Amino acid sequence: MLLNRFDGESELKRPTNALVCFTLPETGKTLSRLASDIAMSRSEKSAITLLQFIDDEEELQQTEEMDMYQSRLLAELIPKGEKSKITMRLFVRESADKLADITRMAEEQHCNLVMLGIAANEADIKLVKKYSMLRSDPSLSETSLLELFQEGKAQTLKYISGVLNRIKVPTGIFIDNGLTVANNIFVPVLNKADVHIFTFVYQLAQKEHVHIMVWDAIGIIQSEPKMQKLFQFVVKRTDGRVQLWDDDKKIEQDFIQSRDLVIIGVHGWSKLISTPLSWCDALPSTLIIKDATI
Repeated sequence: MLLNRFDGESELKRPTNALVCFTLPETGKTLSRLASDIAMSRSEKSAITLLQFIDDEEELQQTEEMDMYQSRLLAELIPKGEKSKITMRLFVRESADKLADITRMAEEQHCNLVMLGIAANEADIKLVKKYSMLRSDPSLSETSLLELFQEGKAQTLKYISGVLNRIKVPTGIFIDNGLTVANNIFVPVLNKADVHIFTFVYQLAQKEHVHIMVWDAIGIIQSEPKMQKLFQFVVKRTDGRVQLWDDDKKIEQDFIQSRDLVIIGVHGWSKLISTPLSWCDALPSTLIIKDATI
């Protein structure tokens, strides 16, 4: 199926119609750039719908008219030089049920990609890691699990889980750890089910300033001829900006800290957080991606 996506690149040239959801404008700005980098590798008919959740709409309108706020924020969120290439629209709303709003908006806009941005003050990487590990414990009910976290954090964690479980199209959970540029990207492959992330690797590596290091922890690229063919295709079409980590070398914490972004599949994430790797606590901003589900 993955090879078919790259065959003739017809699938990769289909327009991206992304929904980017966030609370803090800075996280929205960063995630908008990532979504734009993905969309720019496709058709110029691509579109990005931005959905910002705010706590109090009335309080906002006391300081600034909503129309003015939306215009100003949209101008900040659109990457420079890309206004004419990607259609962007912004919705700002107070929400009693963010998950329901995201699901409804994704359906209304016919989105084929949903990206959720989580700011550090909402839930950092260590918190998401802890929640993911505990969630794999069958003896803990969802209620008991959430009681182990502060109320606000618990609601965010439940929200993240709901987005991954309910949204059917490819979905990315972006945990913002202060990302400013995404030039150096690390992609661990720890589960065969996560090879779909090579679609995103290919798209992001179209940018000349981007360099991506793939860690084939399960040896699938070397052992599977079709995966080897696909990886060679990606390397060739990105002028060598995608490289394979040398397994004879140990991954050190210094290397991880030198990366701007980690991209990992949702199955690989589950495996990574349960593996006692010394550099796991040094992860930079991380994008966890789930493929489409039936």
